[in-house]
Amino acid sequence: MNKEADKSDSAAAGETASPPQPTFSRLVETFAVPALVWTGHLVNPVSEKAEPNLQLAQYQIGMLEILETKTKGNLTDDEKSYLDEMLHAVRMAYLQASNLKKDAGGTTPPPTEPSAS
Repeated sequence: MNKEADKSDSAAAGETASPPQPTFSRLVETFAVPALVWTGHLVNPVSEKAEPNLQLAQYQIGMLEILETKTKGNLTDDEKSYLDEMLHAVRMAYLQASNLKKDAGGTTPPPTEPSAS
């Protein structure tokens, strides 16, 4: 029997591949990727358009900041480095999107302090 046919039969029957293993980097990406979508730096996978929404981006960044606060002193060097890099990337993307909006005559919401509780 053809293996390709077996795969398509499985897909048609509703079987899906196993989900990826949970890791700290995937947890960070759970918040960072939507932040990059909401800054307009990544295309929204649903609409296939760049649709900046700085309030939603700010929320996702705040979630990463809470993760940073709550895991302080409990991460490996690699995990801490990855979280730091992703936070820097999303903050820079937010700043660029905010500046573009300001230059276009829009208003930018004031930054808020995320709650670490």
